[in-house]
Amino acid sequence: EAKAKADADAKAKAEAKAAEQGSRKVAALPAEEPKTTSSVPKEAEKAEPSKAEFRWPARGRIINGFSGRGGNEGINIAVPEGTPVKAAEGGTVAYAGSELKGYGNLVLIRHDNGYVSAYAHNGDINVKRGEKVSRGQVIAKSGQSGNVSSPQLHFELRKGSSPVDPTPYLTN
Repeated sequence: EAKAKADADAKAKAEAKAAEQGSRKVAALPAEEPKTTSSVPKEAEKAEPSKAEFRWPARGRIINGFSGRGGNEGINIAVPEGTPVKAAEGGTVAYAGSELKGYGNLVLIRHDNGYVSAYAHNGDINVKRGEKVSRGQVIAKSGQSGNVSSPQLHFELRKGSSPVDPTPYLTN
């Protein structure tokens, strides 16, 4: 009986201390996985969401790969001047112009899946802001605009505002 009382006192002290700490208390994980009422099979719940797929905007040799924030936030593809640059996926043109220093003639497309694709150093731009484009549609002709010394396409893919390496997302 004395041991039970001592255990109860210790538990009460621990609860009082936890209450004092407020939001710093970390909730314990349940011993079992909670039951769900979802009709999704358990394997599908644990699987990653389906990966977005984009088409190559132009065929050519990658001359600079992705290195992330502070470095090359996309890939640079060597292409002959005048090569058609195609939309990697359908979406809405968010920007088409040359006001962003270093990018030359730039097109930005906002996609329904939360990604934005960027196409820089173009010669001619074939689309306007607000225009809906489809996957594979020619949006520009490659060029040598901006801070580059040879004709090329700089292609970026962003999830929200974060740059991602586009190469794993690119398909035929």
